[in-house]
Amino acid sequence: MHNQEHKLYEELGALARFVDSAMKAISAASPQIMSSSSQLPAAASHLSDLSKMTEDGTLEVMRLTEMIQDHHGQIAKDLSAVGEILRAMDCATLAGRLGNVTSVLAQNGKCLTEIMTALSFQDLVAQRVKKLVAILDDVQGKLMELVVVFGLQESSEATHDTGTAGYILKQLEESKTTAMKQKVADDILAQFGFK
Repeated sequence: MHNQEHKLYEELGALARFVDSAMKAISAASPQIMSSSSQLPAAASHLSDLSKMTEDGTLEVMRLTEMIQDHHGQIAKDLSAVGEILRAMDCATLAGRLGNVTSVLAQNGKCLTEIMTALSFQDLVAQRVKKLVAILDDVQGKLMELVVVFGLQESSEATHDTGTAGYILKQLEESKTTAMKQKVADDILAQFGFK
């Protein structure tokens, strides 16, 4: 029995040292966590801007490509009509050259279609950027939870005031569904002395 108690005390001592070491490591990492956390909204904003820019650019290229395709269709019709007139007038050489131009226009039309197909990359980019923004929001939320949890343990007035802690944790929970707002993050950080 004495041996089991001694072993239990050793394990509890090791656990206490581990917890103390973890608390010191978290405390030492706090400035870096806060620095990184404050940069996450800007990174998410830049990713969202990038997504919007690629979407706008792609839509403009698609619009212009469709216009060129429409113009190519009209040119092909007109050239076909001119070719028929030239054949009727027995101008075979001119009709042949017009046929060559029509062939080049058809090749250009295929290229324009391939451009439109290739622009579908933008949708994939937008999907990935959305996922990255969601990941950044999640990481920011988790960092804020660390600040709240460990900040509350270090701050004597916060440990006595569970109403504040409950309010802050409620804000964090609500932010999971509506994406962390910078003001919410700033308010939480300000309550713990971070500016």
